[in-house]
Amino acid sequence: MNTKELIYSDFQIKEVEAVVRRDAFTTIHVYVPPYETNILRNLFGRENVTVFERPSKTTITPEQEYDRLCAKYGHEVVAKVFGEDDGDRLMEIVEGLMKEGQLPAQEKALEGTLDQEPSETKGAKKR
Repeated sequence: MNTKELIYSDFQIKEVEAVVRRDAFTTIHVYVPPYETNILRNLFGRENVTVFERPSKTTITPEQEYDRLCAKYGHEVVAKVFGEDDGDRLMEIVEGLMKEGQLPAQEKALEGTLDQEPSETKGAKKR
């Protein structure tokens, strides 16, 4: 019996653009989480997948990500890339990306002070 409680919640993580050359005449552009490019490289060959950074983010549910990838690519392919651990390794990768997207407490506090308006008008003289 598994005592681990699952809390399903959505998170924003960075997204990349993968350009996949399927054959001499077919090139597709897909927008996926960074770890999904490993599967694309496994399926189509490393030389046929080019990855570009994007400023946008995508929404994922970490607890369901392994199942989503298995439904999309097949369990054998996902297990070959991430291991036969029922998603534990993939979950570590996803959690790492989620932590990357979070600001440290000091940066959040600094952001809050920068967003506040100053009490004096800029350029006004003190009397």
